Parts: sequence; C-alpha cells; structure tokens
Amino acid sequence: MRGVCLTLVFALSVSARCVRKNQLEQAGTPAKQPAVVNGTKTLASTVQKQSVQDGNSVSWNTTSAAAPSGGQGSSGTESGQSSTSDSGSILNQATADSSAGSGGTPTTPKPSGKGSGNCGSLKGVCFNGGMQASMYDLITTATDWITFKMTIPGGGASPRTQQDHIPMMPFATDVPSAVELVNGPNPPEWLLTFNEPDYSYVGPGFSTPMMSPQEAAEKIKPLLAKPGSSTKFVAPGPAVPTSNWLPDFFAACNCQDFFSAYNIHQYQPDSKSVINTINTFRSKYSDKPIWLTEVAPSDGGCGLGLEKVSQFMKEIFKFAKDSGFVDRVFWNSGNQLTHDDKNVCESWLIDSSGKPGPLLEVFENIDCT
Repeated sequence: MRGVCLTLVFALSVSARCVRKNQLEQAGTPAKQPAVVNGTKTLASTVQKQSVQDGNSVSWNTTSAAAPSGGQGSSGTESGQSSTSDSGSILNQATADSSAGSGGTPTTPKPSGKGSGNCGSLKGVCFNGGMQASMYDLITTATDWITFKMTIPGGGASPRTQQDHIPMMPFATDVPSAVELVNGPNPPEWLLTFNEPDYSYVGPGFSTPMMSPQEAAEKIKPLLAKPGSSTKFVAPGPAVPTSNWLPDFFAACNCQDFFSAYNIHQYQPDSKSVINTINTFRSKYSDKPIWLTEVAPSDGGCGLGLEKVSQFMKEIFKFAKDSGFVDRVFWNSGNQLTHDDKNVCESWLIDSSGKPGPLLEVFENIDCT
C-alpha cells in the first residue's frame, strides 16, 4: 500500500504492490507509503527506502525520496518479525474446528457453487491492516481472499471466510511455520510465497525485510525440502515484476518448476498500462498461469472517481477472463484504510466501519464480459 505524495523522481519502470499494513499497524507505527505522481512512485519524507535490483542492495536516506514508477507498495512487519508470531502455532490453528472461527485452515470442502458463473474462480480480494474477518462475508461473489499472513486476522471467521482464505508466507521468518502447515493434517490447497522481497521501507519504529534473490533462494530451502504432498505454491511476487529479481532467484534456487503459478502486483492509472505489463511478463514466463494478487487503479492523487475506477475493474476482469492465462485476480483493497493511501484510496469495497462502499456493488456485478 502507499500514501504520501512527494517529489524526487527515481526513474525505474516498475509494477506494483500492496502493503502489509496489518503488521505495521500492529507495531503501532503507520506505514510510510509511496504514491504515483506522473508515473513515478514517491515515498513519505521520513522513510529510508531500500531496494534490491539484480541482486544488489541500494539504499538512500532523503527528506523527499522517490520510488520506482508503475505502482508499488511495501512489505511490512516491525524489524522483520514473523507475521505469524502473534497468532500461535500454525499447526494448532490449522487443526482447529472451522466452526470455532479460529482462522485456521478449514477441514470442510469449499461450497459446491464456488467458482461458478462466467468469472469462474477469478474474483478474489486482497485485504489489508484493519480488516475484520466478517468483512469478507459482505463480498458474496468473491471466490478467494488473501492478506499478508498465514492465519486470519480480525476476530472470528465464518466457515466461508475460512474456506476461501489463501495463506501467504510473506517473509523468510515465516518459512518454518509454512513447512509446519503444509506438512500438517490439513494442508492448504495453495500457499503464496515471499511478498515483494525486492523492496523495503525503514522508518521510526519499524522496518520491513528485504532479500536479494540469492538470500531468498537460501531461505526457502526448508520448504523446497519438505513441501508436503498436496499444496501448490505461488512464486514470490517482486514489487518490480519485470526486473531481474525473479530470474535471478530461479537461477539461484533451481526451483522454477516447484511453483504452480506466477505472481504479479499492479497499480497504474489505466487498465491498458496494467495489461501491457502483464503481457510483457507473460512473454518471458509462459509456462504457468499468472495470479494478479494485487491490483487497483492509481493516479497518485485519489482523483479518478467512481466511474473510472469501476471501468478499470471491469476491464481488468474481462482481460483476465479472455487471456486464458490469468487464473486469479485479487482486487485491492477489500477494506478501507484509515490513513493516507494514494494507491487504494478509491478502490476499497468495505469502509473502515465495516459497511459496504459504493464500489462493492460494482464488484458484485462483475461478470468478466
């Protein structure tokens, strides 16, 4: 996710990202967020940004730092702390009775009607910090949802909310819990791996972890060695999908075949730009489906308006359906953030009080045509 609009331009062609606000907000510090201004990502003035390009770490401190263009967000947890540290044992949660609203992996099958209709299983939602588990129940046509944890935050969850949750292993510190989960009695069907490991924010009271491709290849080894017998894995989602981070990671880990889908994040002002980036990525990676796990329109100033945001949404889902290779689209954000956020300030479905917003009806009526 991102927010404050600044001035210094760092010229890089990039894609996107959603922020792990849940961890940063739990740390008691609001995340500093980038925004898109004239195609350029900018950062809050108090933030030190670090980025990995082609395996090399580049960092800078400035009073007005700019980030790569194309729409990105930050990863996030205080001091790189595991995103599951406040949730207890993943295995214990996974084996909990789903009717208890524990937020663990469900033991019951998904509803037989899931994925029906013209959109199939395309319609997913990405939630951020401040979400309540009950919010997902208001989004009746979604087929899956994600947030930046392996467990479900925000109170007791209904059976449907538990069933439709796809867990994420966002950081290297989550690898042991992921190994435990996929080798437990109720492994998930899918597991998302490292979220934007090529990008980091550092500010007062918080820092978000970052890894070079080689470091990530080393950290993921326990999961490669013990992947369980039934879980399918989504490849790491770099903030810059067209950079060298992903090919360098695959070369270092020799594990490209381990993954069943690729992962892209996109925040740009129009659907054409998003589609062009996806097609560029696809020209290099055509052997697996693509999951668009974070997407929203952003002009850097919250000035698009409901009509343009609605049209963007319709065009993205139609493209995904027609493409034949985009298997999931996770609209960002399911919930409204309570602080400044220039990339998803117009794309939320449920407001901060838990009530439906005007865009929810548009999402519910999307038929991917």
